[in-house]
Amino acid sequence: MDGEAENTGRVVPKYNVKVQYAAWMVVATLGAIVILSAMHVLRDLNTREELLVGRAETMARQLAAVAAPAVRSGNQQEVASAVTAVVQDDDVVQVRIVNAKGSSLYSLIPRRDVVDLLVVTAPVGPATNSWGTVELGVSRAQTMSGLLQTVGVDVLLGVVLLAISLAAGYFASAPVRNALTELNQYVQRVAKGESRGERLESELAEIDQVGRTLNEVVMRVEDGQARLAKAQKELKAAQKEMDEYTYVISHDLKEPLRGIEAFSKFLSDGYREKLDDNGRHYVDTIRNSTLRMQRLIGDLLKFSRLAQQRNPMTPVGLNAMLMHVRVNLQFALDQKKAELHVNRLPTVICDATAMTEVFHNLISNAIKYNDKPLPVVEVGCAEKPNPDTGLIEYEFYVRDNGQGIKKEYFDKIFQIFQRLQRDEEGTGIGLTIVRRVIEWHGGRIWLESEEGQGTTFYFTIPKRETTKSGTIMELPRSVAKQGGPVAQTV
Repeated sequence: MDGEAENTGRVVPKYNVKVQYAAWMVVATLGAIVILSAMHVLRDLNTREELLVGRAETMARQLAAVAAPAVRSGNQQEVASAVTAVVQDDDVVQVRIVNAKGSSLYSLIPRRDVVDLLVVTAPVGPATNSWGTVELGVSRAQTMSGLLQTVGVDVLLGVVLLAISLAAGYFASAPVRNALTELNQYVQRVAKGESRGERLESELAEIDQVGRTLNEVVMRVEDGQARLAKAQKELKAAQKEMDEYTYVISHDLKEPLRGIEAFSKFLSDGYREKLDDNGRHYVDTIRNSTLRMQRLIGDLLKFSRLAQQRNPMTPVGLNAMLMHVRVNLQFALDQKKAELHVNRLPTVICDATAMTEVFHNLISNAIKYNDKPLPVVEVGCAEKPNPDTGLIEYEFYVRDNGQGIKKEYFDKIFQIFQRLQRDEEGTGIGLTIVRRVIEWHGGRIWLESEEGQGTTFYFTIPKRETTKSGTIMELPRSVAKQGGPVAQTV
């Protein structure tokens, strides 16, 4: 066993080719040895048993022939002499001779430690009218001893065969092991991008097929990378042209707007008293529309350049950031007599400028579109696992007690130029910018709201940390510590 891997909470053993070949060779050899040894032992046992029975029956017939006159006359002394003359085998441990009436003429009782006897009988005299019976008991000890010798020889042969099978398994697995090593090294070179122009070939048909398939995959990947690089180059050129186009368009649009705004201001300031109510209304409408158009062009320019103006992601203390957001929104807070409560927020790896824009837009909207006499805005955060990936992320919320939003507008408000209220300041781009910033940070944004009960915007930012080498990595569920927000008013 080379190693163990954790998969779905359980330990899975892994084996290399050499071990698998050796294991299967040992199993096959052991199985063959057991079967062949059993057959050999059974055959040897039957042979020895037949020989022992034949030898005992021959001896019993000889004893019956020699002892026949003594048995017929009933002379026990002559019967004993016949037994001594015929029975000279140490394996015979029991001898018994009886006459036709069943009376014992000679009896040799075996020792108590003899438990395995083979008993044979032979008639004394004519078979049809015998004068008595000879009974011999032969011990199977010698048979068992020979059988053990046979088993010992088989075991020794099995050990030799096992050694041979292990060696055969080692040498038989060598081509496969070498081919797999080449395949592994090739895959590693592919992963490192060092295999351009290289093709894997192997003497093993299966590995060669894998090599051909892998070669095709590498060719497709290289082709895809080339096409991707070309597309990225074209996209970068198109983005550059779009930026130049956007700048020119916005600059050219702003120039006449500045003239309209300036002259409408001259009319409003210098000729206001000479105009009637309708005239003053028209001038104010022109001026307000011009200012709105300028804001709209500025927001469009900001939105178009959003992707190109990204800053490096760095650790940002969000409570300190919210202090600056509060300062920028202080006039709106005082004007609406609103309260801003910020719970303890974490330090997050993000684009500080873009994240400031997110909180500024959400808090500003919560203040601006609040119809309560005492508006309250709360900002908080909690750590939660992402439902799709399981990675830990920060889930922020910006909650207000305002007028709420209807459900049919939940998705619509994130679209560009979409506004639920026709106010003079809004352009309908703020929440679109918020969503784009959150998405490029790898997060999600959504809202919950009820009419008259207020609105809560939620958005997530993956929990990341910076390694010693400066690499930013996301934390899995097992690393992060769960914790709820702690109230802290700023």
